[in-house]
Amino acid sequence: MKINKNVIIILALLLYLPLVPSCHKMNIFTSSDSKVNNKYFIGRANTENFQKTIEEILLEFDYHIEEFDNGPTSSYIITRWKIREASDDSSNTVFKESKTRLIINGMIDNQSFEKNNGFSYDCFLEVRNFVYNGKDFVPFYEDAELNDEVIRLVEKFASSLSIEK
Repeated sequence: MKINKNVIIILALLLYLPLVPSCHKMNIFTSSDSKVNNKYFIGRANTENFQKTIEEILLEFDYHIEEFDNGPTSSYIITRWKIREASDDSSNTVFKESKTRLIINGMIDNQSFEKNNGFSYDCFLEVRNFVYNGKDFVPFYEDAELNDEVIRLVEKFASSLSIEK
């Protein structure tokens, strides 16, 4: 009896496929950083107030825009690094300096187009914070002073960017 090579391949796939869904339990595709909450939904803006409102709020918190980029599906605002000395909260650690950068991503809602106001954006804030350990800058999000500032920043954005869908 001669067995076709295609039949063998199909049988091998049928035996292998049930094993694939169980791979998610192995955590081989997730990083250990997944517990760090450094991304926030900050509200909804329109074309008219997206850049202006965000820039005003960033300046209130002493963040300055380094880059602004418009793409076909989103707009990005990236701040310069804000350098800080070690806070009282982190004085018992070996970290002497930290730097923080904010990235605001406005995802365009394609179904929101209006002739006068353009598009609406769903806006997200990503916080990147690094501390200097004497050799390298490493990610660090356990600073209470930074976390308080981020909460105030998110609240300010949320109250200023809330427009109707």
